[in-house]
Amino acid sequence: MSPNNPSPNDPSPSVVAVVAAYRPDPSLTDTVRALQQQVAHVVVVDDGSPDGSEAVLAGLADAGALVVRQPRNSGIAAALNAGVAAARTRWNPDFFLTLDQDSRPVGEYVRRGLATYARATAAGMGVGFVTAASYSGHPIPVLHTDGRFVHAFDPMQSGFLIPRSTVDRLGPFEEALFIDGVDSEFTMRTRAAGLGVLVGEGCDIAHDLGQREPGRLFGRPVRVLGREISYNYHSPSRVYYICRNGTLLTLRYLRKYPGWVLRRLVEELKAHILRFTFSPGRAKLLRAAVAGFTDAVRGSTGRIPAELERRLR
Repeated sequence: MSPNNPSPNDPSPSVVAVVAAYRPDPSLTDTVRALQQQVAHVVVVDDGSPDGSEAVLAGLADAGALVVRQPRNSGIAAALNAGVAAARTRWNPDFFLTLDQDSRPVGEYVRRGLATYARATAAGMGVGFVTAASYSGHPIPVLHTDGRFVHAFDPMQSGFLIPRSTVDRLGPFEEALFIDGVDSEFTMRTRAAGLGVLVGEGCDIAHDLGQREPGRLFGRPVRVLGREISYNYHSPSRVYYICRNGTLLTLRYLRKYPGWVLRRLVEELKAHILRFTFSPGRAKLLRAAVAGFTDAVRGSTGRIPAELERRLR
């Protein structure tokens, strides 16, 4: 099948991009305009930004985006769900492309993703969704290959190209997680339903990978095998979500998918070692981690408790 015919039944499936935003930068307007070259419509969901974002949001609407405003900050899952719901009501598209505000699909991302989906379905494979092959040129980790198709290990949601049929079958993103692990949970729910999570051939996303901080001990950079150690700093509240939701996913999927869980735990452990070795304010980070692990064992979900969030500031 030609890549120009992405669906065996519909040569031109409709796609709506859903962008989750919080305190959006004016540059998001350029992203919306770029997206309009690849998709039929763009929905931007403002996740309860405080006062001061009105001008940017008005600019997004002027650029042609449908702007949905959440009454309060409810997390990435709730924002994406609100965007998908709005898109379904307005246009009921064949596919949804989920994105963060700091991400932009490169080149013919959507066409390539649809082509991957079409080839797999034509080969008889059930496909839950297609994800990015790389972020700013950095290839994503791979779970395994199946002939000419590549299955993603634990992809970020920015770049999920999800057919409407998957949303119908699996339901929305899990809002109880609030942030962190939302994409992992959706990935594993998709796999548990017997559907593939495929890497889109040639699909790259320009994505802000965050500012990595140099690891220092006694004021000096740390080097291992000639390479300087660096790490991504996260606030104590973010560490709470990382630890809580990571543990919830471990408890949920360890029995059925032990290989995936153990590999994910190894990656998390490496990040924790760097975090607790080099980050400033390690006492608060440790307090956040302990609270996250404890709440996971208790089965607590939702937004971080207000009192804990106050003490971690």
